[in-house]
Amino acid sequence: MKKHTLKNHHTLEELVRAIKTSTDEGQKLRLKAIANIKKGKQIKQVSEELLVSGRSISTWQNIYNINGVEGLKTNKGGRKEGNPKWDTTIFDTLGKTIKTKGGYWSIPKMQEWIKETYMKNIPEQTVWYHLDRLGFSYKSSRPHPYKGDKERQESFKKGALQKSWMK
Repeated sequence: MKKHTLKNHHTLEELVRAIKTSTDEGQKLRLKAIANIKKGKQIKQVSEELLVSGRSISTWQNIYNINGVEGLKTNKGGRKEGNPKWDTTIFDTLGKTIKTKGGYWSIPKMQEWIKETYMKNIPEQTVWYHLDRLGFSYKSSRPHPYKGDKERQESFKKGALQKSWMK
């Protein structure tokens, strides 16, 4: 098989019908390129007409040769099965538990609690997102200068301006 030959997956009429029925704009563009090549146009000419690089058209042609029209669909990324829908009662209960027990709850600690209570492994970002929606805020540690002047720090905490600050 030569580099620029198309496999006979579909007739020109079938390609035109696929262009008209597709709701995927990216796929429509790729199908137009394939249809134009099927009509006998050169890749350079199709590239200029559709304002797409010749390399992209060659890539689309190779994908079409392997997978046909289906291969030219836009890949939206993400999981094939989609994002999991988590039961919101998990996070509601977690929020109530945090309020009841108090103390510092890190995201890993929350994940551990969820795993022990519900036998679910929920990603860190998902736990953070749901707790944020419940009104909890993320707190991170603040830097504490280990070489800091203790006297000046205490003076600052008390709000008093002392002459030692003006050294």
